[in-house]
Amino acid sequence: MALAEEASQLKLDGLIGFSGSVTNGLHVVRSANLPGTGEWIVYPLGSLVVVRQSGTSSAVAFLQSHSDDVSCVCVSHDGTRLASGQDSHQGVAADVIVWDLQEACEAALAGETVSDKVVVHRLRQHKGSVQAVSVNATDTLLATLGGRDDNALVVWDLKSGAAICGQPAAADNTLALRWLNKNPDRLITCGSRHLRVWQVDASLPKLHAVDASLGTLKRVMRCVGVTADDEFAYVGTTTGEVLKFTIDRDGIQLPNDPDRLRPMLKHVSSKRVGMGVCACECWTNPKSGNDNVLVGGGDGSLLMFNGELNTVQNKKEDLQGAVTSISLVARDEPVFYVGTSEANRYRVDIKEWRADLLSTAHVAKVKDVVFPPECSDLFVTCSGGGDVRVWNAKKRVELLRIRVPNLECEAVVCSDDGSEIVSGWSDGRVRSFFPESGKLKFVINDAHTDGVTALAVVPRKTRDNAAWTLCSGGRDGRVRAWRVTSSHQPMLFSIKEHRGTVTALKVSGDGSHVVSASADGSCLSFCLKTQVRKLALFEPNVFTQVAWHPDESQLLTTGSNYKITYWDSYDGSKIRVLDGSFTDEMTALDVEKKNGSWFLAGSADKTIKFWNYDDGIATACGVGHSKRVNAVKISPNQHFAISVGDEGGIYIWNLRGLQYNDDAA
Repeated sequence: MALAEEASQLKLDGLIGFSGSVTNGLHVVRSANLPGTGEWIVYPLGSLVVVRQSGTSSAVAFLQSHSDDVSCVCVSHDGTRLASGQDSHQGVAADVIVWDLQEACEAALAGETVSDKVVVHRLRQHKGSVQAVSVNATDTLLATLGGRDDNALVVWDLKSGAAICGQPAAADNTLALRWLNKNPDRLITCGSRHLRVWQVDASLPKLHAVDASLGTLKRVMRCVGVTADDEFAYVGTTTGEVLKFTIDRDGIQLPNDPDRLRPMLKHVSSKRVGMGVCACECWTNPKSGNDNVLVGGGDGSLLMFNGELNTVQNKKEDLQGAVTSISLVARDEPVFYVGTSEANRYRVDIKEWRADLLSTAHVAKVKDVVFPPECSDLFVTCSGGGDVRVWNAKKRVELLRIRVPNLECEAVVCSDDGSEIVSGWSDGRVRSFFPESGKLKFVINDAHTDGVTALAVVPRKTRDNAAWTLCSGGRDGRVRAWRVTSSHQPMLFSIKEHRGTVTALKVSGDGSHVVSASADGSCLSFCLKTQVRKLALFEPNVFTQVAWHPDESQLLTTGSNYKITYWDSYDGSKIRVLDGSFTDEMTALDVEKKNGSWFLAGSADKTIKFWNYDDGIATACGVGHSKRVNAVKISPNQHFAISVGDEGGIYIWNLRGLQYNDDAA
């Protein structure tokens, strides 16, 4: 069934996520042209560009017109326009989109969905990917740089969206692009063993390029910063040095006249940054007027160099992850913001050189989310990056991080008393951790052959006995049960009736039965006491999720057939089939536990839908994910829900006031 005509929009209360690997992806904007007070933060998250007001979690807008991951972002100097490029497949056009940032900010403050009007231009010239975008000093021209397969430099009229001129950026790969600060018709590109200063002649139209003199130096240059007076350019290299170039050159020459003044290499820093320089930005000291260079390294180091490329004493900080973005609010203001490849955002005070952590996020796909029993203040997530994290649901901050390097965490649950976080891993082990310290409590080795993909805890009837039962499912198709005690974890039984990966396990409320969903097209229900199969559901479908109705009279399943199916838990007959999505598989499901009057379902079409159970009507839809939704969980107090997805984002949805949810209001 489609959405009801009166369907509302699920309100997003909070968002945790940041694609920190995008070079210069983080921008902090302060402009009189933008509504509200304070600063606005712009950053990519998968195929989204997120615009949010600094210091608040509710004023947020999602720019959603990209078809693949965002690869580069820039903001105009007046704060009215935002440009972003994307990755694409080889030979396929990669879009550059120009957005109306003012309208996006107004929509964020009003809590409204961003309309199509926010897309000002969609520019299609590059193929494969867009490496960099930049707006000139007067906000009249936009320069875009294609990726490795394209390597073309194109200049556009920002107002009309028309291409003015373009040509190959260089014979070798070009990695960075930057307009000068005072000359609106000049820009710099650099890359593998070259640096070029360009002049745009819009009257011809033509691009005039002059290569810098490098002498015998051969370096791969991947970031560039320009001083306020346009006299020097500072370039970061993959080998860790910072290079200083003079970038003065003649005005526009006739096409056949050689330039009399070439940009030249002036200095090479003696200090090398570990794992190469990933970001650099020029900052002018407001008191002395001297130029300094803020440098971020691949090893997480953040340093300051003076104009002669000597390190400034006591100006070094080690951050987590490669420093990929350095954003100045103003060139002479002693504060800047940093983004790292580990999806961390920092605010740095230049005077004290202290980095304050503003936010953290998952780097890889977030695969599962769970609430501790009867606790809505905390939730636990796990990711393909090999970590389990505990979050504060109100403050949206990370409280605990547990890392197991070089592995993927596939599933996570909490014990029924909340004393343990139990996780399933790609190496076939089950690991349990203490929720306060993150220390390892126990490991079940060889729980499953090819990885643990699903977990479920059997509720205890009494808490007198410290032992409890854990069910696990794996890629080997087996369902196993373990008796967990303080000293050992023996296996109670192992059932091999699935021929494919076990995708979900759910235990009935009374702890008597467990139902398993599998990619082989079957859902099986077993009695935990006798290990006898009580029910089998078969369908030409890859089952992705299964859930019990609270009265245990029915089962809900989702799968690759785009459907949500109701089943009778007594005889396995179909009761109802709903069209959960018209375009992609259903991937996530959670039923309200109090009386089962509603449920949430997520899909690979990037949406979360709020369904009335009895009517089978979707009364609200949540739009925000940029990739497949992997899991959704309703908080124990039913006030909000958490959804997680492949883009690494964690989305917090407000459920108050929705139809059929009066008890949660």
